[in-house]
Amino acid sequence: MTDLPGAPSSGYIRLCSGVARRLTRTLAPEPGDWLVGPNGLRLVGTEPVACTPQDVVLPRLSRLLQLLAAEVETFVIDYAGGEYACLAFDEAGRPLANVVARTPEEAVLRALVFVQTERAANAASDKAGPSGGANEQDEH
Repeated sequence: MTDLPGAPSSGYIRLCSGVARRLTRTLAPEPGDWLVGPNGLRLVGTEPVACTPQDVVLPRLSRLLQLLAAEVETFVIDYAGGEYACLAFDEAGRPLANVVARTPEEAVLRALVFVQTERAANAASDKAGPSGGANEQDEH
């Protein structure tokens, strides 16, 4: 399926179709993105593309960088030994994500999904409020 020139890696396709699906299903295909679905793998050109619910958007690297920049204050992409790392930080310089992958797209998408998942979990935890004995009163 990824024999096309410039096509995304099979690992990236699996990532977009799997754990990152919550994010990728919200994206409309744009020129330069790839789509994978019942009709196979295809590059999105300048003409509008109709998507089926089974189609998965595979965002191009520049789009992923924009999405990550909207989520975090600072991020760094590094390459060493055949692997890419993506490190993301908040406004205080605290690390939010540190992931390693075989392609830059996978590294950035994994960091983006990690940051969004952590934020959603923290928001849910904040909504639930403190648990345990916080509301207990001493009776004497």
